[in-house]
Amino acid sequence: MKLRHWLVVLFLLLPSCSRGGAGGTEGVFSLVPRPSPLHGRLTFDILSDPKTFNPALAQETTSTQVLGYLFRGLTRVSPYDGQIKPDLADRWRIDPSGLRVTFTLEKGLRWSDGVPLTAQDVVFTFNRVYYNPAVAAAVRDILTVDGKPFTVRAIDDRTVVFETAKPFAPLLEELGVEILPEHLLSGAVSAGRFNTAWSVRTPPAGIVGTGPFRLERYVPGQYLLLVRNPLYTPPRGLKRPIPGNLPYLDRVLLRIIPNQNSELLRFLAGKSDLIGVSPAQVPVLSDAAGSRAFRLLVRGPSQAETFLTFNENPKAPIPSYKVAWFRSRRFRQAIAYALDRKALVNVIYNGLGAPIPGPVSPANKTFFNPAVFRYHKDLPRARALLEKDGFVRKNGRLYDASGHPVTILLMTNTESPERISMAQMVQAMLAPLGMRIRVVPLQFNMLSTMVLSSHQWEMLLFGLTGSLDPHGNATVWRSSGFLHLWNPGEKTPSTPWEAEVDRLFDQGVATFDPERRKKIYDRWQEIATREVPMVDLVSPDAITAVRKTLGGIHPTPLGGVIPHISLVTQKARLVIR
Repeated sequence: MKLRHWLVVLFLLLPSCSRGGAGGTEGVFSLVPRPSPLHGRLTFDILSDPKTFNPALAQETTSTQVLGYLFRGLTRVSPYDGQIKPDLADRWRIDPSGLRVTFTLEKGLRWSDGVPLTAQDVVFTFNRVYYNPAVAAAVRDILTVDGKPFTVRAIDDRTVVFETAKPFAPLLEELGVEILPEHLLSGAVSAGRFNTAWSVRTPPAGIVGTGPFRLERYVPGQYLLLVRNPLYTPPRGLKRPIPGNLPYLDRVLLRIIPNQNSELLRFLAGKSDLIGVSPAQVPVLSDAAGSRAFRLLVRGPSQAETFLTFNENPKAPIPSYKVAWFRSRRFRQAIAYALDRKALVNVIYNGLGAPIPGPVSPANKTFFNPAVFRYHKDLPRARALLEKDGFVRKNGRLYDASGHPVTILLMTNTESPERISMAQMVQAMLAPLGMRIRVVPLQFNMLSTMVLSSHQWEMLLFGLTGSLDPHGNATVWRSSGFLHLWNPGEKTPSTPWEAEVDRLFDQGVATFDPERRKKIYDRWQEIATREVPMVDLVSPDAITAVRKTLGGIHPTPLGGVIPHISLVTQKARLVIR
């Protein structure tokens, strides 16, 4: 999940992305290699259906991995160096006060239905969608300063001005959020229907964006077909590896398959062109790489965050005494001390990963705090913490002070065998404390709905995609954040430490000095690792397998394998994964 700071990066796959390997055809979609390096076609698999085609409502990778091809923002993050580059904006000018930024849009921008894109679309997107309290916009938390929205106004058709109440350091990065078409969605906003607009039942022709592709067909449970958007206007200054209009690909076929094992088997059978490889799959793929015409690309440490978290919501439909356990810092710390993270890396990831001590991955060299406390397996300390909280062990079972046995449902998603195995290892590691953990795997979309809407869960093993700038974590760590998983929907912080975190995020966005910002977010990481509402576990190495028929491959840690569908990355949004 790295929730909407969105290191779910658009696969930017290059010119000679023609279909290769065994398998020949995919139903009616014959992906036969063509002699021209242009007009390629690409097939890859995704593990679940999207939940929505509305970018403002998307908060999980099942949706954002599709929407990244269809929509764009004013800015983008370069997959090569992490720098902010123009996208829909041609250029911008920052006022010396740091409170005003004026953007000039590219000339000739059009929506995929042919209607011109203007500054009024930008104003509509922010003022009537993202800042509309009636809209369940996941990004609202990261588009405010001191709780105040930006002032957004159009000067003319190509010029739009953003003003902030205080200086806002990550402004340019955050304005990579998707821009939406006023001419199609204004009516839904006015009628109070925006939260159901552009659902997965919407006909593909009704989904209109400015990305390199448009949605041609969606068959639930089977596939999504994306086709080249002939009205796509590449960002200013974008270099083309070869002459020709972007995107180079004609079609992208996303097959929906049930789990990672099926994804691996299809790739080995030549039925897909690339696959994100888990470390556990590396031995199988390494043995087959020479004979199967593909290669493994190790991109370096991942930004992904895998964690345990607990339902601390007093209104949740679970026993109140369990909420009381989860709200205890000592109980959460005891869990953290019971876990052997090195064993998780070795067993689950074949050693191709690393423990992560807190919410910022060590791969994030700019903001990671190396001084944070690192939990290690220490069962005597875990037992001592539980005893201080009144828990007692009888006949190998753990009971709270009121005599309730400690039994907990641990949920994770079925699509990932690794997560299920990790949950089972957590189950075994907590058994010596006398805890009884029941692992309950659920389909990803069902599970995310339970966590974010019905709140009917106890303990969760989940993930976030990762964020370059810590402000992307505001949607998780602010007490009012949309993805404040352990106690969502808080109006005000329920604990002093959450109030301090709120203040730190307010300070961080208003601070431009890099050293001061680093100290602010260092303090947040110290609090996070002390309070452990999310017990961070491990992060795998980023690995991709690609067919040798794919040309122009440039692996980067930030942008996948960077073949060029469009040479444009999606905004690095933090979403659940």
